[in-house]
Parts: sequence; C-alpha cells; structure tokens
Amino acid sequence: MRLQKVNRGGHPTNLASLIRGLYGRVARQLKVDPSYVSRVARGERRSGAIEVSLERELRRIMALVRTSRNGNNTRMGKSARPKARYKSKNKAKAKA
Repeated sequence: MRLQKVNRGGHPTNLASLIRGLYGRVARQLKVDPSYVSRVARGERRSGAIEVSLERELRRIMALVRTSRNGNNTRMGKSARPKARYKSKNKAKAKA
C-alpha cells in the first residue's frame, strides 16, 4: 500500500522548500522529463515554453515569499516563535 502525501494547506515556510521540486512542477505542467527542464535552466538546451514556465513559477514563488514570509522562517522581521509572557510580581501580589 502506497502512502500519499497530504497537503494540509498553507505554504512551506522557507524559500528552499518552495524551490524544491521546481523542475518537477514545470515538467509536469508541460509533460516533459524533469532532467530536460534542468538542462534548459542550465542553458544546455533551449526551449521557449520551458523558459516561460520556469520564469512564471519563480515569480509565483517570489510572490509567496514576499506576501507570507521572508524566507527565513520569520514574518517580516518578527520572530516566528511567540515571546514568553511573564506575569508581573505586582499583579500576582495584588490578586492574593
């Protein structure tokens, strides 16, 4: 029995995750082999359709990075992990 990946929504949190699989996605869209897409990206082969698809996919990725996260697992300079909240001693004494 094959396990299938489940997309639980949202976007990957960093640029590396977004770019991983780029050639495969473009190859699937155009029904070509990912190695051919790789060769076109490196300049070993020429294909206008593949170049346009690569550019479109990279623009989509950059838009996701710009709008959701900055690629470093942080939201526009704010920490991705919430700061710990400590109760002040004065408030604790006031309630007692």
